[in-house]
Amino acid sequence: MKKILGLSILAITLFSSCKKDEPNPTCTLSATSILGSYKTIAATTQADAQSPVVDDYATWAACEKDDLITFSTGGVISSSEGTTSCNPPTDPFSANWTLTGNSLVISYMGFTLPASTISDFTCNGFKITSVDASTGEISVTTVARQ
Repeated sequence: MKKILGLSILAITLFSSCKKDEPNPTCTLSATSILGSYKTIAATTQADAQSPVVDDYATWAACEKDDLITFSTGGVISSSEGTTSCNPPTDPFSANWTLTGNSLVISYMGFTLPASTISDFTCNGFKITSVDASTGEISVTTVARQ
């Protein structure tokens, strides 16, 4: 009887510890899946594709690193101060955005910025790459969903 009880406990332990892991959900970039608030976690620039990468984020003040960018329905993107406010406070902005494939276009105060490319999109964040057509400067910003 002790052997049967011991084998039963062993079998239950083995089968309960071998449950299948749920696969990670895949996120597909779309105007709906991008909705939400994000915090910048990295920002770099390069003068051009052959130049070294400069870590701009390392020079940001702590009060800038926790600011939020929110993609809302109706094509509105806005910024807001995080929990640590700058002195003077960072001016919030509001602009319009559109997403076509992985191309993000932002229109602000009557100007349409050159299209940026979204890459590495996951449920938790993505990268935004912008290239200045006149100078060749490359900016890459990485954001994390909040």
